[in-house]
Amino acid sequence: MEEETKVEETTGLQTEEKKREEMEDEDEATRKQTEGRGEECQTESPSARRKRLILQVVMVLGGSVSFLGISVAASWPNPAIIDLRRHNTTIYNTTITLTPHQTDMLGSMVAVGILPGTWTWGWLVSVIGRRKAIMLLLAPYTLAWGLVALAPGPVVLLIGRVVHGVCIGATFVSASTYIIELPDTSIRGALATVPNFALNLGAIFTVALGLSLRWYEVPFVGLAVILLQTILLAFFLPESPSFLVIKGRTMEAKRVLLKLRGPSIDVEKEMENILTENGEKAEMPLLKVLREPAILRSLAIVITLFFVQNFCGLLVFPVNMTRIFQDAGTDLSSEVATIIVFLVQMSGTVLACIYLDRLGRKPCLVFSLLGMALCLVVMGFYRQCKDIDSGDVTKELQQQQHLLPANNTTLDTPPYDTDLWCVDQGWVPLACLTLFMFTSSMGAGPVPSILNVEYFPTAVRAQLSGVCMVAGSGFNLMALQLFTPMQYAFTPAGLYWCYAVVCVFGIVFTLACVRETRGVVVG
Repeated sequence: MEEETKVEETTGLQTEEKKREEMEDEDEATRKQTEGRGEECQTESPSARRKRLILQVVMVLGGSVSFLGISVAASWPNPAIIDLRRHNTTIYNTTITLTPHQTDMLGSMVAVGILPGTWTWGWLVSVIGRRKAIMLLLAPYTLAWGLVALAPGPVVLLIGRVVHGVCIGATFVSASTYIIELPDTSIRGALATVPNFALNLGAIFTVALGLSLRWYEVPFVGLAVILLQTILLAFFLPESPSFLVIKGRTMEAKRVLLKLRGPSIDVEKEMENILTENGEKAEMPLLKVLREPAILRSLAIVITLFFVQNFCGLLVFPVNMTRIFQDAGTDLSSEVATIIVFLVQMSGTVLACIYLDRLGRKPCLVFSLLGMALCLVVMGFYRQCKDIDSGDVTKELQQQQHLLPANNTTLDTPPYDTDLWCVDQGWVPLACLTLFMFTSSMGAGPVPSILNVEYFPTAVRAQLSGVCMVAGSGFNLMALQLFTPMQYAFTPAGLYWCYAVVCVFGIVFTLACVRETRGVVVG
């Protein structure tokens, strides 16, 4: 009996020891999965985690003020063109007159400036750091807003818009890189939509400013936004920990990581992982990095997504929104129409903030493009019915090209009779356009920009993101300039259907080629 009891005790001890070893193995596996990723260990208390994540949110919000400045610069033509049409005077109380071509260039010249901005700041970000690169933007922004506000004529005004493009391209490269490197993997997708929210908020803010300020007074508000961003970076926001690690500033990197990740994370291991992933690429010339198959594949995916983003109408409609509403027969002022679109975009961005980390980037992008395609098809059929009712509108428009307004302006009277059946259905284009912008904000708007920084290693992230931004700005310039010619070539209905085809192509491409980054460590 005693021997049997001893055997049972021995067996029980062995079983308990085996279970203990299994639990230790599981804990070790969990620790290996979390260390170096900025994820929370099981030992972190809920209150400590909450405080740490709130700090990350505050830092991302502070860095996103840059995108508020971008939005004011990009949206400035909306109130400016309306004001110039009503009161064509400068700050000196002299007359200033813009031709339709010059009015169009207020938007397109920004795309020209984006090209050198992305290249120059893409290099600066990797040399002096994300934080200092953003702070340096105060100088070109001051020059741009000064040229715009004090412009005596169209030439100086357009030069200021080119400098604005430099600022916008530089801000996108530096601020996007900075923001994506701060938060934990678990909330990175949600916080990556904050810049889009800032862009929408800035657009509404700019249009609202135009209701009470002259076109040359708005620039001083835009400059104040950039000054606020510089102050936040100078006194409150830290440098990106990934950049500090790569540059060998170990003590600074450790101090920042302890604030962001908490004491329960092995920050030494995270720093070691960053160096392991980026050590070789940090010393490699950019051209050699570009020859790596994985890098080329990532570049091709992001550039293709930027092509889809521009030629599906997403970045074209806001610029030509007033003309679209006018041609569709809706009776809305340009200010009201603009505010409606940006408010709808903002609501979609809020949902994207929730679902990008829950569902992933790919599902959100596919759903977004599908909704956009359906809206474009309906919009095309509506315009087709309208054109049939009103005769050969395209031919008449081609004969009266001088009647077409500049971007963001309205016609006093339509060039053709709109007292038809479609006018009674004027809610259709309004519903389609608002639903289009809503669904675009849930995927097609934010996802390409998010992947533009998530796909590339930390050491060369800014440079490679700049390459994609250059391609995207080129697509944007072409899409804006081809809007009217494509209407002449394909009819307005055909233009919407062409955009729908691009959306369908984007869905197929996303399902076949885009790789998911939800929960994946960047860098």
